Amino acid sequence: MPARLAVPAAAAALLVFFAASASAANFTCTARATCRSAMGYTVPNATTYGELATRFNVSSLLDLLGANGLPATTAATARVHAAATVAIPFRCRCSGSNGVGQSDRVPVYVVQPQDGLDAIARNVFDAFVTYQEIAAANNIPDPNKIYVGQRLWIPLPCSCDQVGGADVMHFAYSVLGGDSTSAIAAKYGVSENTLLTLNKITDPKSLKKGQILDVPLPVCHSSISDSSADHGLLIPNGTYAFTAKDCIQCSCSANTYQLDCTPAGGGNRSCPAAPTCDGLKLGETKGTGCGSQMCAYTGYSDAASLRIDASLVANQTACQKGGAERLPFAGSRWTVSVICFHVALMLVWFL
Repeated sequence: MPARLAVPAAAAALLVFFAASASAANFTCTARATCRSAMGYTVPNATTYGELATRFNVSSLLDLLGANGLPATTAATARVHAAATVAIPFRCRCSGSNGVGQSDRVPVYVVQPQDGLDAIARNVFDAFVTYQEIAAANNIPDPNKIYVGQRLWIPLPCSCDQVGGADVMHFAYSVLGGDSTSAIAAKYGVSENTLLTLNKITDPKSLKKGQILDVPLPVCHSSISDSSADHGLLIPNGTYAFTAKDCIQCSCSANTYQLDCTPAGGGNRSCPAAPTCDGLKLGETKGTGCGSQMCAYTGYSDAASLRIDASLVANQTACQKGGAERLPFAGSRWTVSVICFHVALMLVWFL
């Protein structure tokens, strides 16, 4: 017996003439790399964090909780109210060939009765992806023909490119009613000019509800080596992540913008002893001022057995004040610069 079509005849007819854009977002990714990315998903119906982790194939509940700055003890059954926006973390892969970044083969959606590609794109994945992109990613020649039980890779938009010469986490944001580019920039700590340039927006007044924007979130400075299995670990302000097989917890705060990594709690017996640096525990600092040093997490390897590395590095936050000075696009620093510029112009005019 042939597999049953999921798209109703009426919906199929509409899909042929549907005038939606072939791309939900214009994220560019020129580097050949993988990295950590995220999207702001507005929950259509009340659900749980556990269900969201399953829907988006998030590797663990801890990843989802960390991306939202929630306590690691939050239960999978904790309720998420309808219309709440939840940060969904995922792995981004940039091939470097077509200049586009997409989620690394996740999430995977199983087609249900009466499903259509456009309904899946809009109703299940909040229009962060179009039906054309789903069809192309899954080599579906006719978007009107999908089958119940068919497994579809949903290619979410993302990027691993630096912005302004600094590492960032590219966050896919769906514009809400009443949003403005200045308000979005202020909310996420980037300059409006950076937001406009990155998204190729020439007129801020042209912003539309449901438009998908690439928001480059400032991330904490890291000492993780390029040879480490988690070298693409990007953690923005107010969030945390578990790494090194969940043996290390790293967090980011706008107070320092330096990655703070410590041994994870919970008494995981499979974790090796936490590394030290000349008697300092992981995350501890010695000295004061610019001469201070920190025992920083530098990565891990899992070739024969799990090994976690650390080394003594200069405590950068003792010499420079936070990420706003380090990241040229940080909103507060950019705003101050603009104000100073205009004040200078006024003084010249009066003189």
